[in-house]
Amino acid sequence: MVKNLLLIRHADAQMVQRNERDFGRKLSEKGMSESALLGEYLKKLPFKIDTIYTSPSVRTLQTCAEIIQQLEVAPRIISSEEYYEATRNVMMAAVNRVDDIFPNVAIVAHNPSISRLYEYLTGDSQGGFITGACAWLQVSAEHWNEVSGGTAETKDFYYPGMSSK
Repeated sequence: MVKNLLLIRHADAQMVQRNERDFGRKLSEKGMSESALLGEYLKKLPFKIDTIYTSPSVRTLQTCAEIIQQLEVAPRIISSEEYYEATRNVMMAAVNRVDDIFPNVAIVAHNPSISRLYEYLTGDSQGGFITGACAWLQVSAEHWNEVSGGTAETKDFYYPGMSSK
């Protein structure tokens, strides 16, 4: 069975203000636009996203909200602190715990964890995800807990400002 995994870095965020925590940073105007464009890209994929796993930071939740506004069917959103400042191992463990009833999953998180997960799954160095970037990966596996290093194939890589197909 083919599973689709979208690895998404949150869109552009405002700079940290004095006495503000990184966790509470909001999307910039550029980030709001990036998220809407990303949603348009995701809408054109040949499958519907079943669920989005996300960090609970303000910028990742705002990225998800803007994406969902562009989709025809809103996927389930699951927010977990493990996606904030996660290591690659934590990210991989989260992928392995995805419920098999969801064959089409997106993860909206932060760098460097999202790019390190991409590199591990594909064996390809992307050099880091810019804000608003999305890698579409496919894995031939019956169960998410079978996904491991080098088992994913990159089907597409979207970044803000990319020409439409």
